[in-house]
Amino acid sequence: MPPTLSPPTLDRTRLLALPRPDRRAVVVGGGQVAARRAAALTRSRTPVTVYAPRLCDDVFDLLVEHLVSWEDRWPTAADLRDAWLLHAASGDPAVDARICDLAASVRTRRAGPA
Repeated sequence: MPPTLSPPTLDRTRLLALPRPDRRAVVVGGGQVAARRAAALTRSRTPVTVYAPRLCDDVFDLLVEHLVSWEDRWPTAADLRDAWLLHAASGDPAVDARICDLAASVRTRRAGPA
């Protein structure tokens, strides 16, 4: 019997990655999910800021290549005021929920927990 192939995993971030050179996107988290989202957003030439106390190698590579900027902390409401999109991918549901609440308070479009 031939092996069954699982369907490819699609990264739907590209659907959100519209060029907005005048406003930045914010990615919260420094892990693999955050790395994929940040990389997709940089391909659209949108300025990306990553907020996380730690970075995985893939996010660090984006930083070294000057494709993203990095803040070594979680964002505040003031940090989100000029963002057109926020992706909460900290890996901690409580942190992601708090960040989404902050985004709602400043009316940033957000992707993350409902």
